[in-house]
Amino acid sequence: MGTNTCGMESPFAGKVMIFPDHARILTPGQSSYAPGATMTESAQGTRQTRRSFLSALLPEPGPGRLLVLCTAVASLGNGLYMAGGAVYFARVVGLSPGQIGIGLSVAGVMALVLGVPVGFIADRFGPRGTTAVLALCKAAMLVFAVFVDSFALYLVMAALLGTAEQTGHVARGALVSGVMGREGRVKLSAYMRSVFNGGFALASLAAGFVIAVDSRSLYLALFWGNAIAMVLVAGLYTRLPHVPPQPRQPRGRRERSAVRDVPYIMVAQVSGLARIGPTVLALGVPLWLVTHTDAPRAMAAWLMLINTLMVVFLQVYVARDADTVAGASRLQKWTFLVLAVACAVAAFSGDIPAWAAAVTLAVATVLFTLGEIWGEAARWGLRYELAPENAQGQYGGVFATGDALAVIAGPVLVTTAPDRLGAVGWLLLALLFMGSLALSGPVTRWAVRTRVPAAEAAEESNLKGVPSTAAPRQ
Repeated sequence: MGTNTCGMESPFAGKVMIFPDHARILTPGQSSYAPGATMTESAQGTRQTRRSFLSALLPEPGPGRLLVLCTAVASLGNGLYMAGGAVYFARVVGLSPGQIGIGLSVAGVMALVLGVPVGFIADRFGPRGTTAVLALCKAAMLVFAVFVDSFALYLVMAALLGTAEQTGHVARGALVSGVMGREGRVKLSAYMRSVFNGGFALASLAAGFVIAVDSRSLYLALFWGNAIAMVLVAGLYTRLPHVPPQPRQPRGRRERSAVRDVPYIMVAQVSGLARIGPTVLALGVPLWLVTHTDAPRAMAAWLMLINTLMVVFLQVYVARDADTVAGASRLQKWTFLVLAVACAVAAFSGDIPAWAAAVTLAVATVLFTLGEIWGEAARWGLRYELAPENAQGQYGGVFATGDALAVIAGPVLVTTAPDRLGAVGWLLLALLFMGSLALSGPVTRWAVRTRVPAAEAAEESNLKGVPSTAAPRQ
């Protein structure tokens, strides 16, 4: 007769015991209470839940996770500097907002001009070393920022810092492609953007404390902290697998330069128009909220929170369909459509009660954010898949030129049109996105038609004894 630990016969011996997640048959001599088994299964379930949560935020262990770690560290440093740097230069150094804006504009223009040369250097000498060197350059400029005491020094610092930051993105894109390959580069880019947004938001909150205290020493600590973060990031980059530089092509086999690949350039310009959407959300919506609606002013911060949470938790999921030209092109069309709808929704928030304006702008924010995460995923797919594998750096620099309109004219456009024209201004922005939608498909198909198929490129390369790669047709 089976007994349990108390010496009594088990009333359930030989019967089927149904538990929430499993069924067991207890034979004579076996206890009905099996804490070890249930606790083990419970622990396994907890671990699986934890792994499932982490998989939504982090890639599998390996080079991809190390790249995400680099992004996380950089996002904390950037968040500290971006939130507190402008306030420091205005309050402590004594620069005007206009002077600060000039420095940022000069940096943007320099980065657009130097993106292609830096991309070429990344291809020629290897993206890992190039990316690490640019991170160190950024650290040096942050140290230089500590000693800025005039507009002239600020202009030099801001231009070089912004150039190192933006061209670093170009080199890092080539690094991601080289380390992860075609199968993993788009998905990893999504992981990196998700983590960057989360880290940037947390660092911005910390910088808010520094701004509240308004101490010169704490402001300078932001600069030193970001500089140290960049040195750490540069060291982490060197631990990634080596991506060999692309050999110089024989004189008779030189492929067309990225700056002469007109179809690819047109794809970049159209894709860049989608980046006006995040500018609308970051600048246009908050200004519209406080000047043309009765919604609570604190709503502006809540809308940014909605945006951040959506990017952190949805970017990786959305990017799963963007690793082919067809998938990326489809996402880009949805991007422009939803951005146009978001502008139309925002147009209705002007002359309605406060609660209705708040709800309307919340809906518009969700739509703008969907456009943002779809648009970024589409950009990665088109940027990588339409570029030759041996020129990812150079082509990445060209693709970055598509941001010119969003960077230079975007802020003025999204703040002036709704402010001066009201609902009509929002509808004009919607019309801009609908026009971009009309251009998206044709320019992408043009770029696809002008690519050399990979098999054809490989055959030609084998005949000429040079590395194979897909490339634009001559």
